[in-house]
Amino acid sequence: MFVPKIRIRHIAAAAAAFHGCAQAQSTGAVASPVIKPGAAIGVAGAAAFDDGEEGFAHRIDYRRTVAERIRVGAIVFFNDRGGEYRYRRLALETMYQFASSERGWNSAIQFRGRIPDGNDGPGRVRAAWLNRWRPVDGLDLRLIGLAAREFGDDRRAGFALETRGEATWRVAPETRVGAQIFNRYNTTADFGSFDTQRHSVGGVVKGALTEKISYRVNALAGLSAAAPDIELRARLSLAL
Repeated sequence: MFVPKIRIRHIAAAAAAFHGCAQAQSTGAVASPVIKPGAAIGVAGAAAFDDGEEGFAHRIDYRRTVAERIRVGAIVFFNDRGGEYRYRRLALETMYQFASSERGWNSAIQFRGRIPDGNDGPGRVRAAWLNRWRPVDGLDLRLIGLAAREFGDDRRAGFALETRGEATWRVAPETRVGAQIFNRYNTTADFGSFDTQRHSVGGVVKGALTEKISYRVNALAGLSAAAPDIELRARLSLAL
């Protein structure tokens, strides 16, 4: 459906004011529910381009498996807001994998708490349900559902809801390609219209460079007016 450009700009501006313009750049991924032994450190970066404007973000994360099915981690976020690129917030997380299968269904519950620096909006607690299926050799399907609640000053009412999906196919022993979709539905207090929500779709390439270093590169196009026109994301992970 055709939407005049000025209307897109107004909707996008309203969405940015509501969500905070730092959310224009996201380093989020369609993560796996499978917990591996040991620890890993990762670096992710993202760039978003919308109506001639651009934004950048990156994060550093550390995760360690502390029991057979339990992993804990910490994530430090940086991004630009109002032209100022700096540290924004710290998040702590824990994940429990309750379903495990080599060929079938893997599933985990993840909890994350966001601790802002005082100038990055309210705190947030988020729960995520991560799922992975491998129904046939080479095919990997993932689906994630997320719900978050903000607390503190300037918090939004209701629960923020989000889904993420991914389908990839192994094209080489250490390389997978596929498609992804990211959906943010605003909050249960006010879902709004499709164009005030953030919906993006795109492609992904990921794999292993060495036994300890893995990578992911993806590009997304906005489906709704509030989503950036183009997003580029990349991540490197080192197993320790």
